[in-house]
Amino acid sequence: MEEVTVPAGLQEALSERFGGAGDPELSLSSISLTDEAETLTLSLHLAVVTRRGGREKWLLRFDMAGTDAVAARHDASVEAHRWLALMVKVNVIEWWHTRKIAPNISETPRRIG
Repeated sequence: MEEVTVPAGLQEALSERFGGAGDPELSLSSISLTDEAETLTLSLHLAVVTRRGGREKWLLRFDMAGTDAVAARHDASVEAHRWLALMVKVNVIEWWHTRKIAPNISETPRRIG
């Protein structure tokens, strides 16, 4: 398993807060990429502030291949980085809402705070 530097454009796009309008406030940090056997794994910490003010922190991992892996490359366009960040954020929001009944992430996220 090889650690890969997260492209600056992808790091920036993933670091923007998101959520609201019925969703909790969400932010991503400690973003890293590893490469193993043609598959990139994106690891990140998710900080959650619920509408009631509760706080949680989670460790999530997403395996990426194909188009997603290409969009995570350093030579990918700014648009590709923003698209990938949007897809990650959509998956995070979907996971948040389905985490207790049918989580959509293959590797079970781990609560770390």
